[in-house]
Amino acid sequence: MTPRRLVSTFAAGGAHLVVAVAAVTLLGTTGCSSDRPGPGPEPVAANEVIGTLVAVKDDRPADGGIDLTLETASGTRELVRVPSIFMPPPRDSVQAMHDVVDASKVGDRLRARGARDETGALRAQILEPMPR
Repeated sequence: MTPRRLVSTFAAGGAHLVVAVAAVTLLGTTGCSSDRPGPGPEPVAANEVIGTLVAVKDDRPADGGIDLTLETASGTRELVRVPSIFMPPPRDSVQAMHDVVDASKVGDRLRARGARDETGALRAQILEPMPR
């Protein structure tokens, strides 16, 4: 074989190898394997907490708000503050969050979205139940 023909043959064989490796990689990343675990934890933004309700401090009898402690999938406990319904002006969104608190019990999964305060607690603007 001449050197030129040898290079051309190797190049053609190398191209087939590249195609084969790409196909195997694609099959491996598309989830064709049946022994793969299910979906991982949901991605969470800095202004969001998803977790299991582990404690409730309800200061509504003293015209206050509600502090919820949620435990995330990683085991971190996050404080979520739901504002008082008595703060003027009463908003429908605050009433909706109080309705979620009233319907929830320890062990339920909740998602809270809002802004962090200076202590790191999440001041909820949206609170919703999550499926188990």
